[in-house]
Amino acid sequence: MKKAKKYETLYRINDATGRIVIDIALNDYLEFFHEWDNATFRKRDMHPELAEFLDICSEDIPMNRNLEIVFSLKSSRSTKMEELIRTSYQNYYGSLQRLENRRTKRFFRISAILLATALLLLTTYALAADLREKNIVLEVLLESLLIGGWVFTWEAVHMLFLDIIEPFHRRREIKRFLDAQLTFKYH
Repeated sequence: MKKAKKYETLYRINDATGRIVIDIALNDYLEFFHEWDNATFRKRDMHPELAEFLDICSEDIPMNRNLEIVFSLKSSRSTKMEELIRTSYQNYYGSLQRLENRRTKRFFRISAILLATALLLLTTYALAADLREKNIVLEVLLESLLIGGWVFTWEAVHMLFLDIIEPFHRRREIKRFLDAQLTFKYH
């Protein structure tokens, strides 16, 4: 018999779609929304504790698995409220996606500036190295250019190849939430 993975013991799998199901119980539709947000329901934010719960669930589930979020409600069905929740959900994760895209672009922009600065410092060092004399001030200045150039280079490489991993991972998570199927069950 095949051994079940940890997430398969915590979450159901929709046999028809193969999606991992995250069950959320709500007393009524209003529990989905942030209670302190006074915007119209269509623009109202998702409840922060619900968003945190979904993030925690997402960490348990491998990124290659699609999600289905099932809202179990005790109230009677309202297609208008279902659509408002779907719209609010898409708005919430759409705004997070835009923020992560900006963050990623900012990493690339800062890395380019750091690399340009590093090239400027290293080029200045290479051009000024011929002027080397037994002057201690000039020696310190040249060494500062060399060290600064390598520090800026390292910082740019670090940002491009290490710091960028987390925003790319977060963008994939957010895309998975945007692609998630939302369904409603009533008791």
